[in-house]
Amino acid sequence: MMQTPARIPITVVMRSYNDAAILPRTLAALDAQRGVDIRLHVYESASADRSREILEEYGCDRLEFLEPGTYQSSRVLNAGVRHANTELVAFINSDAVMLEPDVLLKLAKAIQSDNACAGAYARQAPRKDANAMTRLDYHIAFENRHLLGERAASWMTLVCSAIRKSAWETVPFDESLTFAEDAAWSEAVARHGWHCAYVPDAKVEHSHNYTWKERYRRSFGDASALASLATTPPPGNAVSGFLWPYFKRCVRDALRLARLSWWTSLPRIPAHRWPQMLGEWRGALAGWKHFNGSVQPGSTSKNSTPGLQPLATAKDSE
Repeated sequence: MMQTPARIPITVVMRSYNDAAILPRTLAALDAQRGVDIRLHVYESASADRSREILEEYGCDRLEFLEPGTYQSSRVLNAGVRHANTELVAFINSDAVMLEPDVLLKLAKAIQSDNACAGAYARQAPRKDANAMTRLDYHIAFENRHLLGERAASWMTLVCSAIRKSAWETVPFDESLTFAEDAAWSEAVARHGWHCAYVPDAKVEHSHNYTWKERYRRSFGDASALASLATTPPPGNAVSGFLWPYFKRCVRDALRLARLSWWTSLPRIPAHRWPQMLGEWRGALAGWKHFNGSVQPGSTSKNSTPGLQPLATAKDSE
């Protein structure tokens, strides 16, 4: 008689904020996972919907309610890993729905099969309501990661992921950052000889149709945080720092949409990229000044002051 393989123990750390409409699907997908023994730790960030009630009814191994305005992504992540009593710790956003019953198992095996692997992350598939430009961004980020460039393609995303607790004990998440903590952690573990693995056959549903304001805020926050990894300052003038990169990005997007035959989406490119590219440039300037004390002469950024990263919510981590 064949013995059933032992299930892999894993702690799942979930950050929850105003996702009551999706949370039941997220939890159902978690229940459907096979081959793993799950301990669920949830950090609920003062949601205004029924998220708290849903989680209380579901039953978690650990459920913490954060006071309004106290959420800080890296601090919450560190607390989640610290309280885990398993070597493998997974992160699942409350609006990330695993689409197969072996997503966590695939992430776990990717780590366990490679002693140099500090973490692994899943492929994100956009939701059915995702607009064309959001779909393009996900097409690049997860279907064609090489287009991100070698450095950015090596950064894990925590939306649906897993790490070794022993790697975290050497390299915890940087609590000075409220954005891009996953990219910073990926680079930090790489300096210790580890790497993060992309597992494209582990699939999760997750996407957001950001407004102009949300896209600017997210881009500014990520770019300011990533400035902590930069070795040279960003261009200080708007032409070389913003307008020229913006023009080139729009041209690349047009070519990619044409190859996908998404002709009707071509007019949306300029409006979609403007707040993103502007936020990236201003955020990079602000971040460089914050982490290095100065920016290049001629900077016209209105946001190049310390205190660069706006107060985050759990939604900023999605």
